[in-house]
Amino acid sequence: MVTTPTRAFEALMDGVTSWNVPKDPVPCELLLIGEAAFPVMVNDKGQVLIAASSYGLGRLVVVSHEGYLMDAGLAPFLRNAVGWLCASPGAPTGVHPSLESLVTILQACGVQAQVQSDLGPPLGVYCINAYNDKMTAELIQFVKHGGGLLIGGQAWYWASQHGRDNVLSRFPGNQVTSVAGVYFTDIYGDKGRFKVSKKIPKIPLQVGYRKFQTCKSRDLHKNKVSFTGAPGWLSG
Repeated sequence: MVTTPTRAFEALMDGVTSWNVPKDPVPCELLLIGEAAFPVMVNDKGQVLIAASSYGLGRLVVVSHEGYLMDAGLAPFLRNAVGWLCASPGAPTGVHPSLESLVTILQACGVQAQVQSDLGPPLGVYCINAYNDKMTAELIQFVKHGGGLLIGGQAWYWASQHGRDNVLSRFPGNQVTSVAGVYFTDIYGDKGRFKVSKKIPKIPLQVGYRKFQTCKSRDLHKNKVSFTGAPGWLSG
């Protein structure tokens, strides 16, 4: 499972020539921390909307709205994502009932996918939305021991109900993805323009720094969440 971010990005983007994202879903911006996490899809505002990372022996792909996981327009990327996430060729992909339509999309791409409400063996990949708070420990252990996790959701609505100061530490999806340095935020993601990059997209240093400072002044101080350092994909 050892791979460089560059090779991982190439595998994820193989054959993807455009980002055919659905128009209705309003995504959230993703915050990436540390060296393992890297951006995959970035809008023209410098906001990360799809990211990938690794934890233990496994891998994660994080998408900023669950609607992106249920739209056939993103089928080429979703096929690549599941392929990259799976460490055991031929192992089936489990899909949580909340994302049932994803099964049809994956099966049409030749992926052995099935609706499955739990993480029973011998799954290679599991797909779930970011709102489930009943499987946190199981999902973390699944990835740690070599499983692949495809997870999608947005945190801006949750923040409106539970408070912006709690998003990084208490939003259900962040309880899982934070172990790999990826966080859902309460910041709306711009749906304007998406460019397919041939290399890992670079995020302007001032943009990344501003996001770091915003989070430090809120959730990080209140709930004692800590950063591990600026990621390597930040550019000056």
